[in-house]
Amino acid sequence: MSTAAGRRYAAIDLVKGLAILGVLLIHSEALGDSRVFYYLVNRAVPVFIVLFGVNSELWWRRHAFPADLGSWFRGRARRILVPMWAALPVWWALAAWLRPPGVRLSATLLVLQVYGYMSQIGTGWFITTILQLVVVFPFLHALARRVGAGLVLALGVAVTLASTAAYLRIIWLFGGFNYFVFSPRFLAHVAFGLWLSSRLERLGWAAAVAAATALVFCLAIQEKLVAPGLALYAEPLMDLPLTVLLLVAVRPLERVPALGPALVWLGLRSYGIYLGQLLTHNAFVFDLWYPRLFATGVRWLYTGVLLAGGVGAVLLGDALLRALDAFRRDRVALPTPAR
Repeated sequence: MSTAAGRRYAAIDLVKGLAILGVLLIHSEALGDSRVFYYLVNRAVPVFIVLFGVNSELWWRRHAFPADLGSWFRGRARRILVPMWAALPVWWALAAWLRPPGVRLSATLLVLQVYGYMSQIGTGWFITTILQLVVVFPFLHALARRVGAGLVLALGVAVTLASTAAYLRIIWLFGGFNYFVFSPRFLAHVAFGLWLSSRLERLGWAAAVAAATALVFCLAIQEKLVAPGLALYAEPLMDLPLTVLLLVAVRPLERVPALGPALVWLGLRSYGIYLGQLLTHNAFVFDLWYPRLFATGVRWLYTGVLLAGGVGAVLLGDALLRALDAFRRDRVALPTPAR
């Protein structure tokens, strides 16, 4: 791997590390409704989706479409579905034990969740959305090979803006949760990641200045300083220049002792941390500790609790995998679990 490639991938992991910390702050609401929260921290999940587009396109450049479709889906199933299936029994045990209001356990719900429809699981909508994008992405890649990444990006932006314009109708027809998991509203993000993947090595301060300019323009629209009628449409598009700005801005962090490696580790393990904080957050909400935490004004402490739950889940999962590997090696041959 070249030096440039090393910086590139480290930057992606660093941004993912910052983004998973942003997810924790979203769920703890430690920053309240401040502009920093709304315009930066609350963009963590869309930034993840842009990076999903980047990493997915990098994967497909090393593989052939459609010959490697099976490998693509098997790999994403191991990375996304298997950890999710491991988390589901814990969630069901919590729900069955604490009996939270509004949660209706049933065989139908279990089947839906096993297939990735995370109904009634707090913060679980991201899994349902990303699974849809996993299905769509290979065909976006194939389309980009035929017509160019620029046209695919234009198509993605058009679909996202159309979804944004129709959001009230989508909610009215299908409900709030189904709007959250309506993956076409993120097609611009995925297509931008696809487009960006071939330009990573050229991202420098000139790109950062251009991205910052575009981001400031989006913010001015949202603050109704210019073109106030476009505020609804500027909101989803601001994630695109923000991701570019972050990819450039985080590079110096790689050389900061302790901080850089910690953020990279968080980025590499971000999905496991997300699942762990999901279970932790649901446990607090189920047991009604959540409103009491907010009443006592210790939201930053709750952020730490979510981080501990996420990291603890990763460490526990690693320990279980090591034990299972040792048992399989020393005792009997068992199927190798997904990592």
